[in-house]
Amino acid sequence: MQEKKITKRNKKNKLNQKALLKKTNYKKYFTKLVRIIREIIVIRYGHRTVRDYRVTSHCALVARALGAKEIIICGDKDESMKKSVDDVTKRWGGPFKVSFEEDWKNVFKKLKKKKIKLAHLTMYGENITGIEKKLKKEQKIAVLIGSQKVEREVYEKVDYNIAITHQPHSEIAALAIFLDRYQEGKELEKKFKNKKICIKGQKNGKKVVNLKRVGSKR
Repeated sequence: MQEKKITKRNKKNKLNQKALLKKTNYKKYFTKLVRIIREIIVIRYGHRTVRDYRVTSHCALVARALGAKEIIICGDKDESMKKSVDDVTKRWGGPFKVSFEEDWKNVFKKLKKKKIKLAHLTMYGENITGIEKKLKKEQKIAVLIGSQKVEREVYEKVDYNIAITHQPHSEIAALAIFLDRYQEGKELEKKFKNKKICIKGQKNGKKVVNLKRVGSKR
């Protein structure tokens, strides 16, 4: 008798769980949860040492802070810039990678083989507000930002030419807005691994926590 009661109770629990899943629309919730996990690569086109050092460094820092896993620099191999970004990643956490490629065409070929969609940020493209829903369906995306004038072939080879307004502006601003729209703000909650320092947000004042010291005290 006891066993029959337990079996009936288990069946009832299963039916209750199924009903609950229907009510909470579990499939939609699960799909939304999966879409948070995205793979983003930033491609910096036409980097020139000295001239573009500062802007490219800032593009890399924005890419890292806002959810990209890597920036690929197409152009001059600028070890000084890489070193400064790597130092930030070492102290503030990652993962984030800076790599170099001479030819953007080789980068495109490799990414297409991995079935990563290609986007190009340009004021001549389609306004992001019109293609935002379509973009969010892409799980893997590589976004190209130009340094010097981008050649016509790039426009033809990418899957998306995207405008963050049709007005002159900064590629750093365009990248930040794109990353935020694509990830629906989820990147602002990203947890960085192996960090040595972090900021504890305050209403007033500044608080930087040295995690190495905190760990050694324990």
